[in-house]
Amino acid sequence: MDNELHKIEWVDKSTFSSEEMKDKGVVEMMTVNHEKYMCIIPELTGKDDESKKVYGGLSGFELIQTMFQQSSCFYRIESYWTYELCHGKHLRQYHENKELSLKKPQVLEYYLGYYQPVDDKKDVLMTDKDTSEAESRAEDEKLKVKTRRIDLIDLPYFEINMTDGTVCELTNQPRKAKILYVCQPEGRGEIYELKETSSCEYEVIVLTSVLCSHPDFKPKTPPVSTISCLAMDGSPTKPETLTDWEKQPLPQYDHQVQGNFILQREMKKEEPPKPPSTPKQPQKPDTTLTDTTDKQVLREFLSGDYCFQGGTGWWKHEFCFNKHARQFHDGNDGRIVINLGYWNEAKHLEWIAKNPSKMPKPKGSRKQLSLLYTGGDTCDITGKDRIVEVKLKCIEKKNQPHSVSIYLMEPKSCEYVLGIESPLLCNVLDRADTQGIIKDFKV
Repeated sequence: MDNELHKIEWVDKSTFSSEEMKDKGVVEMMTVNHEKYMCIIPELTGKDDESKKVYGGLSGFELIQTMFQQSSCFYRIESYWTYELCHGKHLRQYHENKELSLKKPQVLEYYLGYYQPVDDKKDVLMTDKDTSEAESRAEDEKLKVKTRRIDLIDLPYFEINMTDGTVCELTNQPRKAKILYVCQPEGRGEIYELKETSSCEYEVIVLTSVLCSHPDFKPKTPPVSTISCLAMDGSPTKPETLTDWEKQPLPQYDHQVQGNFILQREMKKEEPPKPPSTPKQPQKPDTTLTDTTDKQVLREFLSGDYCFQGGTGWWKHEFCFNKHARQFHDGNDGRIVINLGYWNEAKHLEWIAKNPSKMPKPKGSRKQLSLLYTGGDTCDITGKDRIVEVKLKCIEKKNQPHSVSIYLMEPKSCEYVLGIESPLLCNVLDRADTQGIIKDFKV
């Protein structure tokens, strides 16, 4: 079991007397080289002595309140959104549009939840001098402490709920978030992880040092028990195979310290230089299969039979050329679909006429093509149909000629920008006319 760790010590017979060995669990073992050992299995003691100590300090709730009194805010910057967590106040996501044409930056923001102060008496651990009552309260609070496995370590956390955020257009309910505070000696309240667990419900893991003074919120490191093995019948103190293995040089690791956790990866050994050989004439690679595959993908994409899908996190994105753009989520209850827009050539031409900067550049110099898809699902915030500008971009990637990257932005409520970048699109953009319409589907 992961919570029952052991180490092996190779000892001589003088370590234990025969009387002591009678009171212990003994197992006889033999290696593949017929080396015999008598191993003494320790008894599992269960809880360590540290957990038996009565803690009389501040409760988890009281410790978190000391951080809330500092009125500090921390930020997490992602590709499009910036997240602002003000401890004891709110969690907000926002995006600033800083285009040069705008006199003032436009801010699109959603509040993911507000902190609602609770009754201190319900959450605070009382600290009187009566030992029996203190032990009872300590056990009660310990039962409330939950853990989250992070980087293979079970970390206890104190949970704060933020509620009554901006109303979600999908659920018609206010957004809400769970803030999980975990002990980290160097933590100042920064965001370690943020994710959307379900539609408009969020979970944030925060690193803080204020909880580290409470024993129940320290990382749960299981005790290591010792298995003592004694050589029998003239066997070496330690198996010869193990001794030979320990003499071998250890692999070198490149360590990267991240908070209290050390990430390591084995470094590749440098191979000795090979003797120089006679240079060979470079051969042109056989790209018949690749070219055929690319043509088939482009043919199906332009006909609308093949759709690009991608995206990370809760929502995934799908674009079917000359058909639709949508986002979806596959869950236990089935698929949730939000249609961002459908292809309508007349609507696109109207949009191009009003926005001449969106017209494609002359053929031969095109790296991007903008298309407007309209008539999506009705937005609960604006009461209008969703629309999405699809940007097809030619990206040169010699080492990844078939890669497709998809991202989605929402500059305004229910008005989206869907970006699709791929080397496959480099042969498509010049097919469009001056209005961005592609009618040449031959590949």
